[in-house]
Amino acid sequence: MKKIAFLSSVIFLLTFSGCIKPPIVNPPDDGYRHGIFVVNEGAMGNSNGSVSHFDPDSLKITNYLFNQANGRPLGDVVQSMTISGNQGFIVVNNSQKVEVVDLKDFSSIGTIDGLTYPRHLLVIDSTKGYLSDGNFEGFVHVIDLQGFTIKSSIPCGKGPERIVQYGDNIMVANSGGFDNDSTITVIDTSKDQLVTTWPTGYNPVDMVFDAQNRLWVMCKGKTIWNADWTLGVETESEIIIHDPTTGAILERITIGMVGDYYWPNRIGSNPLGTRIYFIEAAGIMEIDLTRTGTDPTLLIPGSFYGFGVNPADGHIITLVCPSFTTSGLMVRYSPQGGEIDSYEVGIGPNGVAFN
Repeated sequence: MKKIAFLSSVIFLLTFSGCIKPPIVNPPDDGYRHGIFVVNEGAMGNSNGSVSHFDPDSLKITNYLFNQANGRPLGDVVQSMTISGNQGFIVVNNSQKVEVVDLKDFSSIGTIDGLTYPRHLLVIDSTKGYLSDGNFEGFVHVIDLQGFTIKSSIPCGKGPERIVQYGDNIMVANSGGFDNDSTITVIDTSKDQLVTTWPTGYNPVDMVFDAQNRLWVMCKGKTIWNADWTLGVETESEIIIHDPTTGAILERITIGMVGDYYWPNRIGSNPLGTRIYFIEAAGIMEIDLTRTGTDPTLLIPGSFYGFGVNPADGHIITLVCPSFTTSGLMVRYSPQGGEIDSYEVGIGPNGVAFN
């Protein structure tokens, strides 16, 4: 995300309004239980966020699923989506809720409320999940996935984002939210209690494990803005590799430079965990762990708002956001970086879920 562009975009989006009415289509025979789901933020303040579904077998894309199935908008700033069994949990950030849908036809079957700034849900089993919430003071909510309620809340760092699981513990990246942070919160899932807090790089936003079960943490870097919105303080963006048992830092990899006006926010891996991918200003970068060293190389040049890696075939699903007033694009690439095809999706595509 371009730092200066982000500030001007927020001002512009608040003045833009409108609603796209999608055509009504019938779900496939198996419904939407399998395939690729693209999360489309929409324009802030306009309640035109959405979810798109792509069937890799038929190569069919269906946009605005929730609107079609329920006859109403999904909400304002669709942040992420998590799948549990035949249900989809869609986090709608600015609407302060999680919509729960039946993947057969995408009909709404419940809503999780009582949230302030929800970001990402991690499912532990069919009955329990953890939801990050908060833009300054942060919490991880323990979610009853059957009753769609908050069972308890565990304090963590500022602006909690991505959550991952390792054994009986979960790790929460504290991104700083509207401030700054440089910690990972560790929580025991058997007791739903704080275990410890690890230091990491400035403002961690995303995490992934490699083939050796090392934890790779994407840290976008620290920024402090002056009263006139000029940039007062900035640090380099990094990837920090942690031992997931002790939290010890094993390696630091600088991936962005001071003055590049770019905040990296996504990291992923191929299905084997031998290749690490992340977004930087130039495009999708790759670190090949089968080679000596951890120097990143440019795999797919371009400007991307998000991406995901299909665990079934290793295809890299990139997301292009030309603006927040028009449809975005989903572009599929092979693991070697060759373009396969592209499809129009909703406004502001930022993430992908697979089932």
